[in-house]
Amino acid sequence: MNRLERFYKIEQILNEQTVVSRGTFLDLLEISLATFKRDLEYMRDRFHAPVIWDRDAGGYCFETGKKTGQKYELPGLWFDEKEAHALLTMQHLLASLD
Repeated sequence: MNRLERFYKIEQILNEQTVVSRGTFLDLLEISLATFKRDLEYMRDRFHAPVIWDRDAGGYCFETGKKTGQKYELPGLWFDEKEAHALLTMQHLLASLD
């Protein structure tokens, strides 16, 4: 699993479970503690991921209630409705050239 795949997997795990222990992450991702820490720091620094350690719950979670700062979003290819329609139209036109 490459680094970007791990970022998506971390996000998926946090969305599926309210609080996730460090051990659970290490087992599911099959990585070392050092790699996990580097991944979290990268996600926080570059993607503004609101992942925090909740001492009371004993695990990691997404921070709730904080609405200020930059928006968190993993990299991807996102289209709005008009762009998706234009892409499908071009695909149809190219397919009909045969």
